[in-house]
Amino acid sequence: MSIIQFKEANCKNCYKCIRSCQVKSIAFKNEQAEITEKECILCGHCFLACPQNAKYVNSSLDKVKGFIKNGDKVYVSVAPSFASCYRNATFPKISSALKKLGFTGVEETSIGAAKVSQNFMELMREHKMKNIITTCCPTLVLLVEKYYPELIPYLAPVDAPMTAHGKMMKEVYGPRIKTVFVGPCISKIHEAQESDGAIDAVVLFDELMQWLKEEGVDLEAEDPDVREMKATVNRLYPIPGGIIQTIDKPVRQSYKCVAVDGIDRCAEVLDSLKSGELENFFLEMNACPGSCLGGPGAKEIDIPFLHIKDRTLQYAKNRTACGAPLTEDAKTGIGRQYRDRSLHRRIPGDEEIQQVFVRMGKTSEDKILNCGGCGYPTCRDKAIAVLQGKADIRMCLPFMREKAESISNVVLDNTPNAIVILDSDFNLMEYNKAAAELFHLNERNYVGRPVSMIIDCDDIDEVRETGENILDRKVFYQDLGITVKQSTIFIRENSMYLLLIKDITEDEHQQKRINEMRAETMEVTQEVINKQMRVAQEIASLLGETTAETKLALTNLKKYIQESEDERIY
Repeated sequence: MSIIQFKEANCKNCYKCIRSCQVKSIAFKNEQAEITEKECILCGHCFLACPQNAKYVNSSLDKVKGFIKNGDKVYVSVAPSFASCYRNATFPKISSALKKLGFTGVEETSIGAAKVSQNFMELMREHKMKNIITTCCPTLVLLVEKYYPELIPYLAPVDAPMTAHGKMMKEVYGPRIKTVFVGPCISKIHEAQESDGAIDAVVLFDELMQWLKEEGVDLEAEDPDVREMKATVNRLYPIPGGIIQTIDKPVRQSYKCVAVDGIDRCAEVLDSLKSGELENFFLEMNACPGSCLGGPGAKEIDIPFLHIKDRTLQYAKNRTACGAPLTEDAKTGIGRQYRDRSLHRRIPGDEEIQQVFVRMGKTSEDKILNCGGCGYPTCRDKAIAVLQGKADIRMCLPFMREKAESISNVVLDNTPNAIVILDSDFNLMEYNKAAAELFHLNERNYVGRPVSMIIDCDDIDEVRETGENILDRKVFYQDLGITVKQSTIFIRENSMYLLLIKDITEDEHQQKRINEMRAETMEVTQEVINKQMRVAQEIASLLGETTAETKLALTNLKKYIQESEDERIY
């Protein structure tokens, strides 16, 4: 399972995560962003950039709580940047708080950093490497392994401080203990997975702060049995240039020591190394701007950078008279090997890219905007991502806007009914061709003018006052001599009014003619009826006596027939 996960329901197609991703390891499929794990370097930029909190880190907190619940001896390695993240926190205070949560022992990751610096100095003294890239930042290591595999020989073959400290704790306290790293770095989760059991779990600073709140543990009490390291200069590791400061000055002279932070700057230096422009450099490289001071795992801790740096510097100067942890003298080996993780993706040819351009409506140079709205720096990069199955044609915002406007214009221009759109002040925002013809607006452009210049109608005021839309109301515009069926609709989300107007003037005239014909017909019919009634009355008066005589004759005949039937029965 990926270390950084996406909440599908929250992704809003803003592409901000893709823009923030330096290596473009985020694919966009089925209206949903997803991380391409094999390409990701776990910098956490997408996690920080997402405005919808659609991304979350796969937490090991329940796993750690399980260790404690099971009665395991659990030791903590605390990153030195804790001093910058927790206000007024000292190591004795953080040690006390963690032990209250159930941890057996609490130590500083800087103990491992001291061991790492010793190994760096050995490499510099040997001077066998053309250039040395520090390997304390897992994201930087992944960047080299996945995107600059030819530079792997420049990676110092030394564990990062977290892994080194984990090995040292298991060497001193026994291989069966559980070791947990607490820090601000998401990519440390990957490092723990690659540490061959040196680190069993990683808890981020944000997670620890929430855990402390849930358990009601503050950072006020000090641990009476605390053990602090003596080589406190190694607490400088989180600040830019902090690793270099832990190297003895005479040893530094053998290489040009330079600190670089931020993925973009690191990539620039790696490009120079790749081209062979640099030689004899000791490069302290960190993916996060500002190095490890407040990484993505400290997202909720919002403290200005200068304050964070100052706190870390003060923490590095603190010295105590308490006993030193036993791990400071551990003799564990911390060598490390690296491997080529590059994907070797096929780069599409110009003809394929041109075909994608055509599908995106980029049929001329002036339409290749390179605006970056899709998250990719250029239209060409976006086209390549489409061909690699990582991007969608519809991610091109200018193309989709042009397409949407084109479709809406076709609808507006071809509908036989008038459409008028007003802003909240009843000024014309837009009207279609049918409206222009109906209200005689072809002579000039009325956009931006008050609607009262062309329409004198109380419906709009009524809708504003009542909040109720009016549908299919018959309105007669006397000045224009037209009758319309008009719907007045308030679109609340956009604070604008929509008028849908159907000209029914001809229908009204036709109905009037029909009504007139109907009245005429009824009048003629009534005259015919009257005449027929008079004739019927005259005929009835003449037939009166004959009818009575006929009735009497038929009655006698019926009686006779009945009597005849009775006689035949007998």
